[in-house]
Amino acid sequence: MNTAIQLYERSLTAINTPIPRIVKEDDVVICVSHSGLSKMDVRVIRGDIKITKPVIAGRQLSGTVYACGSNVQHIKLGDRVVVNPRSPPKYMDRYCWRNQSHMSEECSIYNDIGIAKNGGWSEYCRISANQVYLLPPEVPENVAPLCDSLSSVIHTWNKLDNVPCDARILVCGAGMSGLLWISYLHFRGFREIVVCEPVEIRRRVAAALDLGYEVVHPTKLDIYGRDDKLAFDVLIDTSGDGDAIQDALVTLRKGGKLIIFNYGLVNTEIKINPYNIVAKELTIIGSSGNPLTFAQAVAVARDMANSYLNVEKLGIRVYKLRDYNLALTSLLRMEITQAIFSVSHFVI
Repeated sequence: MNTAIQLYERSLTAINTPIPRIVKEDDVVICVSHSGLSKMDVRVIRGDIKITKPVIAGRQLSGTVYACGSNVQHIKLGDRVVVNPRSPPKYMDRYCWRNQSHMSEECSIYNDIGIAKNGGWSEYCRISANQVYLLPPEVPENVAPLCDSLSSVIHTWNKLDNVPCDARILVCGAGMSGLLWISYLHFRGFREIVVCEPVEIRRRVAAALDLGYEVVHPTKLDIYGRDDKLAFDVLIDTSGDGDAIQDALVTLRKGGKLIIFNYGLVNTEIKINPYNIVAKELTIIGSSGNPLTFAQAVAVARDMANSYLNVEKLGIRVYKLRDYNLALTSLLRMEITQAIFSVSHFVI
């Protein structure tokens, strides 16, 4: 049997189901090793993202190949793999032709695994082969679920043009997204980084990464807005908090760029003076999804694994899948930055 955690009407339930079988020639069945509980999963669980039928939760997962369809060529039985929760489009529309496939309705988050299709909070999971990537030996399976978030970071970075290596960058929020951002920026060679976070435990996690970055409370931001030498060229908001974005905007230099990386709440608003946008020639960039960047994320995870992607240092806690309620509570209380489930056979 296959033990899994099912989500329906904002309620999680442990269930037993048959092990998935190969149905289509491009199917892959994965024996799940680790799966993630991220902020996006929380949004799905609390109903911000609607699901219309019972579904096995979990968008991020890694494991080994248990079975393959006849058309699957790039992986074989026993291979270690990681999964992209978002499937590529089957049909090209105007967004696909413009290299914006993530804007296509077919590729929206509402078609992700763990939302529209069964996900990774399960001992076994059936996935389309075009969402399955070979995991490099350098990347531990308990870190591999982070490739999803990392692919979104890389997509956003690719939208930034010509950021000089001496750029001053402010990252607002030290949750999982913020920590991946500052780790990636350090990996890319950027050293003039300030991290802003209101929650003390998260400030401690960011400081403990030992990247040499300044980590401050939001109340300290005003000093950066008063002195152009201390102001920032790029502001990356991962908090999704309207007040935080508004307060941080004054720290941008002329020609600065604001990146809004987190969805936040639907009713979140910010007030911004159009005069300042024009006078300072500010650029505002929104970013979501991971179009054609998951393979890049796997390669980057390979190169970052030893120095940056350490579960304990990133404030991640590993739980047994049976402890999903405890993991969810810890994440909501901000006691951890993310939960990773170590999936093993257990009896309900």
